[in-house]
Amino acid sequence: MVRPTSVATRSLTFTYPGSHPHWTYNTVPLPIPVNQILIQVTASTLSSCDIFIWNTQMLWAKPGEKGLGRDFAGVVTHVGSNHEGKWKVGDEVCGMYYHPYGAGTLASHVLLNPARDAVIRKPEILPTLEAAAFPLSFSLAYQCLKNAPLTPSSTVCVFGGTTSIGIFAIQLAKKHFMVQRVVATCSAGDSEVLARYMGADDVVDYTRVDERDLVDAVLATAGESMHFDLVVDTVGTTPVIMERLKDLTPPKTGWYVTTVGDKDHPEGASFLSSSSLGKTLVGAVRGPRYKVEGAVPNVETLKLAMELYEQQSIRILIDSVLGWDNYQEAMDKLQGGSAHGKIVIKIDEF
Repeated sequence: MVRPTSVATRSLTFTYPGSHPHWTYNTVPLPIPVNQILIQVTASTLSSCDIFIWNTQMLWAKPGEKGLGRDFAGVVTHVGSNHEGKWKVGDEVCGMYYHPYGAGTLASHVLLNPARDAVIRKPEILPTLEAAAFPLSFSLAYQCLKNAPLTPSSTVCVFGGTTSIGIFAIQLAKKHFMVQRVVATCSAGDSEVLARYMGADDVVDYTRVDERDLVDAVLATAGESMHFDLVVDTVGTTPVIMERLKDLTPPKTGWYVTTVGDKDHPEGASFLSSSSLGKTLVGAVRGPRYKVEGAVPNVETLKLAMELYEQQSIRILIDSVLGWDNYQEAMDKLQGGSAHGKIVIKIDEF
């Protein structure tokens, strides 16, 4: 029998900022590198992170194809010699493959290094679609929350409580960090019901107040403390919020952590942008502390997520499930801001 010399792959890529995504066909030579494993992807996701990366002007400095998708669930098909005994063909896995200027997970296969990329075996009780829906959002929510020295008496405000990151931030604040009070902003109706179901003690409908009154509306729900020890922003910083930052959170001990950065700044969420660096430096000197939180693949964080899932302390919320040829529908929904939870993309063989 002739052994195959390569594995055919299909992936969704784009060439330059804002360019129309397209399918790229390639091959992975066999045998694979000794320090890597090859995973056949069965489910991936598209998220606001992908929309940001797709639009960021910094990509002009990186020629070539860039992938979409950061989360994955799948099955190991090939194991490099250095990982034999640690991983085996047939292992069901999930994780986060975060290479903003490189390949993505909205692909038939992902070739990764387990020592660098966050990958774990999928627990049997975890459905495949849910396995693809948590890694990036859970990791970002956890990273945001662990910045502040939270205690059972702490108060947390989550701007964007029904985004995929906000949903995990509410749950983690209440069920893992055990804080006293969590307030979330979102629209009324189903969004408010969802935020409360996830654990929010109070909800502020941002659509019913002027932006300049939003801070006062949020502070009115803070309770006896009259402030928040940590503000998690998943929708984008605005000048109005920055003007009132010292009202929202104490200058000496408070934290404002955003996954988006400046909402209308051309450089957006990059922690290297002049706007973000300026706020970070001023916060370090005068307070409150300001930080743009980026995704950091971490196996221990994924294991924590699975512990909490098995304890039924967190829920993994899926907004919708689409075929991978319907990626444009997912992108439109993300850009419209109407997704509650993750949009999962099923990856079929081609």
